[in-house]
Amino acid sequence: MKISICIPQYNRIEYLKINLERIALQKDANLEVIISDDASTDNTATQIAELQKSYRYPLIYYKFEKNVGYDRNLRKSLELASGDYCFVLGNDDTLADDFVINRLTLFLENNNLPDVGFCNSADYLDVNNIQIRAQQTSNIGSGTEIALKYYSSFSFVAGIIFKKSAFDSVNTSKLDGSIYAQIYLATLIIIRGGCFFTLKEPMVLKDIRINNEIANSYLDTLPKTKSDYKILDAGLPSYANVCAMAFKDAGLNGTKYYYKIIKRIYQFTYPFWLVDYRKNSALIAALGLKEGLKLKRFKDYKLFSLKDKLKLKSYYTLSTLFGLNIPISLFERFKKYLYSIAKS
Repeated sequence: MKISICIPQYNRIEYLKINLERIALQKDANLEVIISDDASTDNTATQIAELQKSYRYPLIYYKFEKNVGYDRNLRKSLELASGDYCFVLGNDDTLADDFVINRLTLFLENNNLPDVGFCNSADYLDVNNIQIRAQQTSNIGSGTEIALKYYSSFSFVAGIIFKKSAFDSVNTSKLDGSIYAQIYLATLIIIRGGCFFTLKEPMVLKDIRINNEIANSYLDTLPKTKSDYKILDAGLPSYANVCAMAFKDAGLNGTKYYYKIIKRIYQFTYPFWLVDYRKNSALIAALGLKEGLKLKRFKDYKLFSLKDKLKLKSYYTLSTLFGLNIPISLFERFKKYLYSIAKS
């Protein structure tokens, strides 16, 4: 079995080089590395050309002439793959050890070649700091309810694994520009009967450090003073549209699932982010998010009945009160428990 490691690239070549160095250490693996470059302005092309001369595994590089955005770049990396499966990595993430691809291959071969899934990840400098989205190592299943339970776990792209034929069956440009194309693709595969799997093992190390600095952080861009205040939505209205579209395109009642997705955002994602902003001294950003996630900010909210609108507004109000007022120390104490509820 051949695995294609697919990396959507844009600048940050020094981080990508560390990633590639770790990948090259893989043992007993049949793999290739695909890099799709979204018109980087640094010297990515030159450095990759130099690496290709002696790289241990096939290293395929494609560069767009002009910037096309994250979604198209991600899809291009998957389109270029010739492997049976595609393992997606960010350019500032890498593999956890030298036998990741070997263990992944064994799992896939021993579990009836499932269609789409993901693994856990750990911090690049602290492997015991594991970000858990997979609770078990097994095939989970397929269908609407499975998709509804797990669609949100595909928001972090590193460690997502597509069977190439499954990706090809749903590949489309209609979500380009949303920054959430992978959620649509994975969700649609599962709804249509593709087998979904999870791997509890942290196969990915996230946030490579150079001089103890990560490549970037969304926290660096958050407004923190009154003069910097602006309305924020964290991309969540777009996220809700993308997720609902997967259900609609599978022939289901899109409005019904749009409601469920916004409800989940209000119950879990939104209050968690309010607390996270406050934790990082960005109360002004939290207030901007409060305004940006009012129900009227969601594109198709008018499709809901009056009763459903009132329900969603009540979830929004309660979560706002929770997120802006709960003591941060108390939240941190119960964070893992709350997160497990959100993923249950």
